[in-house]
Amino acid sequence: MYDRHMELHIDGPPGHAATGRGPDSSAALEGLRDFVNTNDLEGGEDELELPEQLHAWLLARQLIPEHVEVDANAHRRAIAVREGLRALGRANNGEPIDVDQMDALNQAAAGLPVVVSADPDGWRLTPAATGIDGFLAGLMGTLARSMADGSWSRVKACRRDTCRWLFFDQSRNRSGTWCSMAGCGSRMKARAYRARQREAASA
Repeated sequence: MYDRHMELHIDGPPGHAATGRGPDSSAALEGLRDFVNTNDLEGGEDELELPEQLHAWLLARQLIPEHVEVDANAHRRAIAVREGLRALGRANNGEPIDVDQMDALNQAAAGLPVVVSADPDGWRLTPAATGIDGFLAGLMGTLARSMADGSWSRVKACRRDTCRWLFFDQSRNRSGTWCSMAGCGSRMKARAYRARQREAASA
């Protein structure tokens, strides 16, 4: 079974060291969420559709040196990690786990090693690679630490099937379902209402 928890403190953007020192993981999770949300399902726009687009996205955020290339294999690993993280977010929202996406995520993660170190104040995960694989290993470190401290359960993918935007559930009882009640939430409620009206009319 997959553990549905997560959070971690990163000393900088994903790709840097993930530590067990302190509860603040907002920066790391924001970076992870921004990466997953590069695929706008509703708008039909994938910011990372091509390797060169992934390269430009990482460069713009200073996550890789300019001389680092992103080839087709690295691009496939990145997309596998991105969509695997979205699948975990959907599972956090009560949806069935996508086994194929989990397999792809874990296969990509197998080539993204991290180094574990510890001292009396806590522990640290540091990517063992640099470049694109260092960035992806940092994301996996964020995932691991966040699952360990429980904050991953608040990271969800919107239940609306044409959205799937990754969001942070800020509700007290972690019952949030939609990325926005004013947007996706109201649309889904309207859809359910129309379905009930049709059922009542046919009855």
